[in-house]
Amino acid sequence: MENLAYNLNFNELSNKLSLGSIIDEPKQISGGLLHLMFQLKTDRGCYAVKALNPQIMQRETAMGNYIFSEKVVNKVADSGINALPAISVNGNSIHKVDGQYYLVFSWVDGKALKVESVDRDKCRMIGELLARIHQLDFSSISSNHENKMNLNTTNWNMLFEKARKLDLIWANEFKENPDTLYKLENQANAAILNSFNEVVICHRDLDPKNVLWDDAGKPMIIDWEAAGYMNPSLELLEVALYWSGDEKHDKELFCAVIDAYIENGGTMNSNKEDTIYSVFKGKLQWLEYNMKRSLRIECSSEEEQKLGTKEVVSTMQSINAYSRLIPDLLYWLR
Repeated sequence: MENLAYNLNFNELSNKLSLGSIIDEPKQISGGLLHLMFQLKTDRGCYAVKALNPQIMQRETAMGNYIFSEKVVNKVADSGINALPAISVNGNSIHKVDGQYYLVFSWVDGKALKVESVDRDKCRMIGELLARIHQLDFSSISSNHENKMNLNTTNWNMLFEKARKLDLIWANEFKENPDTLYKLENQANAAILNSFNEVVICHRDLDPKNVLWDDAGKPMIIDWEAAGYMNPSLELLEVALYWSGDEKHDKELFCAVIDAYIENGGTMNSNKEDTIYSVFKGKLQWLEYNMKRSLRIECSSEEEQKLGTKEVVSTMQSINAYSRLIPDLLYWLR
């Protein structure tokens, strides 16, 4: 895969989408760990512009996945759930200018909560919203796009060997981890195969940074680009983990998400252990992707390479912390 750089042209983008004349220098804002996000002010309004990572857009499945995810968020919004789709022009939500792809959104006045600001009421609201999403009828858009989880095994030895040759920090800090990672990935794959025949369309990244709260305490769910098929119990567990803390999880908050989900019509897989071990799959996929960014195998800039290295270290720490949490999770879920 060729390493491509971002090619930003906001004036042309604004002209193409009739957003108006730009009245202020576009300002880069926080927008997740995959793409670049900007606030764009014009004489016609204010917009959030997501410049899609050119490395990701080279993947064969990327465009189809993003088109599908926009169908999902529009369906969710049409159901009455507060969700933010991208601006569509002539039926297209993904806009290409000078080889660069963008998603453009109306600006939303709201704030994402920091993990330490999350309370029980917010967790219950998230559990209820998740149950409502999982029970929506997506049959009109889902028949030709069964985006199921990849159960391939990563070549961890190769990635660590390349990292050692480049003397990257994570190759030396986690010398024992290739064998551990193979073991965890095999456990996760087996858990998914054992128990997860049921899949529904999910957000798949419903953590606190992807929910904006207005002054009245009403949530808006954003960043639907990862939307696709997933076992609902697995997403429920991941969401409960997201909203109950960072590395140290609060049992009351964790249970608030799950209780509200079940009270609003959701159900949880009876095989709790397989659900718990399946969580490792997403963590390991994120680890692999960031190792490749750190190694410049999939990297669009020096800043992204540094971000990849930082995320490798934090993800390894997260995997270790989650392993230690498993006995508590088994107890809480009983």
